[in-house]
Amino acid sequence: MEIAGVELSELEYDNIGNWPGFLRALVIVVACMVVLMLGYLLYLGDKVDALSSASSKMETLSQSFVTTQHQVANLEVYKKEVKIVQEQLDKMTEQLPQSNEESGLLRDISQQAVSSGLQIISIKPDISINKGFYEENPIELTLTGNYSNFGDFVSNISDMARIVTLHGFTITRNTTGGAGFLKMVVNAKTYWTITKELRE
Repeated sequence: MEIAGVELSELEYDNIGNWPGFLRALVIVVACMVVLMLGYLLYLGDKVDALSSASSKMETLSQSFVTTQHQVANLEVYKKEVKIVQEQLDKMTEQLPQSNEESGLLRDISQQAVSSGLQIISIKPDISINKGFYEENPIELTLTGNYSNFGDFVSNISDMARIVTLHGFTITRNTTGGAGFLKMVVNAKTYWTITKELRE
């Protein structure tokens, strides 16, 4: 094989110093590339990986620092928000009656139904559900009346001082007698505070 007029078979590998200049330069360039590649693989490769890992860690820490700095800067705002939420929770908790007030609350619900022009067919309390610091008591109400009476009843219930929520309305034609041409079956849920002794 011949390169630039020089037959490679005629070259003596133990006498590289007498090779033509461009071949010596080519050998030097190849040797330098091999040395650099080996140096990178054997020495610099781990250093580059460590640098990349450190750079990634620094970016993560920098983001964490920015987040923490933002939280610290807004600490007073967070404290005020927590205080507002706590006040709202306390206010709502005050609206939860004690269990010994159950009969009074059922009487209030009945009065709201009657004042809305509804006739009560039945009130069926269900099994209480313990929710931690409060207890949920479902009650199935069967009422008769018309649409406007039902609307008034729902509005009056929402205006009560105590928390009562209504779920699962079913309105059908009234075939049981009583006031109105419609019958509504609705699940009312009342909520009671649980004393510390019962919680423990």
